[in-house]
Amino acid sequence: MLSMRPGTRRGLRRGTSATSWYDSGCRLEASEPAGAIAAYERAVAGCPSFADAHNNLGRLHHDAGSLPAAESCYRLAICADAAVALYWFNLGVVVEDQGRCAEAVAAYERALEVDAGLADAHYNLARLLELARRLAGDDPVIRRAVRHLLQYRALTGRNASAR
Repeated sequence: MLSMRPGTRRGLRRGTSATSWYDSGCRLEASEPAGAIAAYERAVAGCPSFADAHNNLGRLHHDAGSLPAAESCYRLAICADAAVALYWFNLGVVVEDQGRCAEAVAAYERALEVDAGLADAHYNLARLLELARRLAGDDPVIRRAVRHLLQYRALTGRNASAR
């Protein structure tokens, strides 16, 4: 007759956590970008709301020239946590790189609503507003551009033309 008593209990094997995959991605970025991308993809597969992993994945796609993929990642980071100015700033950069300046202006402005001390957002916004002023001949736009350039200088302590 077969014994009806339970066998020895074996522990469940748990998969690698999203945080561990994220940490692996951070370690691999400088030496092995493809491995970092794979690690960040595993992190967001395990935790779709992992905003920092989406952002870092977007940056790596951006660096590789995959602008639509980068934009998608930045937007997912914003969906997960819209209160991080860096995500809005990165979105601004990638849409600007795709030639969508009006969207970039909106993203930089949103970044500055979240964190008025984000100097590079002031600089990029001033540059785009100056370009828009040249195209439209709009004086209020140039005043906005000058305000952002002055804010950039105040935050960085340097002359923007030296950049």
